[in-house]
Amino acid sequence: MRLSILDYSEIRSGASPEIAFRETVQLAQAAERWGYTRYWVSEHHGNDVLAGSAPEVLVSSLAASTQGQIRIGSGGVMLPMHSPFKVAENFSVLSALYPGKIDLGIGRSTGGRAEASTALLDGRSGSFRHYPDQVNKLAGYMRGIGTAVTPKAASSPDLWLLSGSENGAQIAADNGMNLAVGHFVRGRAGRETVQRYRTDFKAFHAGDQPQVLVSLFAVCGRTEEEAQQLASVFDDYLLDIGEGGSLQTVPSIAEVQSRTYTEDQKQKGVAGRSRMVVGDPQSVRRQLITLANFYEADEMMLATVSPDFEMKMRMYEQLAEVFQLSNH
Repeated sequence: MRLSILDYSEIRSGASPEIAFRETVQLAQAAERWGYTRYWVSEHHGNDVLAGSAPEVLVSSLAASTQGQIRIGSGGVMLPMHSPFKVAENFSVLSALYPGKIDLGIGRSTGGRAEASTALLDGRSGSFRHYPDQVNKLAGYMRGIGTAVTPKAASSPDLWLLSGSENGAQIAADNGMNLAVGHFVRGRAGRETVQRYRTDFKAFHAGDQPQVLVSLFAVCGRTEEEAQQLASVFDDYLLDIGEGGSLQTVPSIAEVQSRTYTEDQKQKGVAGRSRMVVGDPQSVRRQLITLANFYEADEMMLATVSPDFEMKMRMYEQLAEVFQLSNH
């Protein structure tokens, strides 16, 4: 099974955005050595904990810092906030700079709070009603349909649509795009949605085949106990986001263990676990295989929020070892 990484460039306690980005580059380089298939970065606005607000910029740095054995991309560009034509131009430039190495993943979210979205749009309409049309335009621009996008790179990025809904999967199928199922959005999406995507997939080029990856939260420790400690930090972060987002950095394990939670908050933490897999390497391996079989996925993409960079590096190295990625 193929494994990939979605990185949030989270700012851990005692660190800074500069350190977060250095760690993102370092992890991408390691992921390439370990045999991961692709490395994506996200788009978040007005979030003090997550440094990644401009994936197209970070993608360029990551592609320049790796050797071409791992695909680099966005997971994803929040299309309602942007001009499809400008996104196409950005990724045409990236594809010319790094041929055959770039993925363009797009999503329907705003990527941030209302005030950040309003500032980003600067008076333009960001209605989600236009999203299917935006996707269609973007796919057309990348394929040379309609207004010419320059530069005309010899290779185009692989196109991915991030979605956890039937509507999103249908948009991906109608436009001949690959589908990234957002398991981390609300837990298990319908397997029937993925099957329908495969059935309705409209190939743009002869030989194009539908591809499905499932993106989910993951926490892996050397032991089950260590994994649960790390997962408690992720629980705290997700709870904070749900309550408006007051954290400035990812808290430490000690900070989380010192906190007191209400019963309602505890229940929200339990509910959040449906969106992640937690355990030691062998346990996480079993859970990932089960989910991959459930979705009939070609690939699993893992995202985590960690209070410690060395533990984060060790997590991905351990999973590469138990899945024997370097032997694929």
